[in-house]
Amino acid sequence: MNFEPVGTNNPYDIKPKEPKVVGPDYVQSFDNMSATDFMKIYIETLKYQDPFKQQDLSKALEDVVRLNQVRFYTDMKNFMDSFTAWMNQITFMQTINLIGKEFVFSTDTVDTLKGGEYYLLSGERVEGVKVRIYDGEEVIKEIDMDLDRGLNLIDTTDLPKGQFTVKVFKGDYELTSWQLGFKDAVKSAGIVNGELMLDLLSGRQASSSQIIYTGG
Repeated sequence: MNFEPVGTNNPYDIKPKEPKVVGPDYVQSFDNMSATDFMKIYIETLKYQDPFKQQDLSKALEDVVRLNQVRFYTDMKNFMDSFTAWMNQITFMQTINLIGKEFVFSTDTVDTLKGGEYYLLSGERVEGVKVRIYDGEEVIKEIDMDLDRGLNLIDTTDLPKGQFTVKVFKGDYELTSWQLGFKDAVKSAGIVNGELMLDLLSGRQASSSQIIYTGG
């Protein structure tokens, strides 16, 4: 009597593996695959591929790199947006201490239409300078004064209505170690396009980055 050996030699005893059941929303792709899972698939593919018909997986690897780069930059942008919003909130809360206080704001011109006090902020003391106020190319006022380190009030009386530029000279040499500014008080504040903007009592609006002097 012949007996058929028991085991996997009998093809009728070999059962296929149970299929993996996943939900309808399951998606398996390179962009949501972990590096470990991808390497497993990559190694299995190399193991079973036909040696006479090798598949080039370099394109797949390049796609994975690109997708991971896009995902990295997207995550980084989301992080930076959240971080910027958080910093804006902190900065905005700190502006409460600015309300009602006076500062000197940088400007390029003396604007007598808006009025206010104008100052030269000097980084050094210089005696015997000439402050010349220009309407275009014409000097409409010249002031002899000594510059102290810090704020120096400009006499803007007798100036006509308009906007004027300022230059400072020591003899024939034009000085550049100074800034022109106007004094004003903060009425309210807000964040516009990520920048802290201040509404001033004079009706002007200035950026917080224009503050060049505070204190007595």
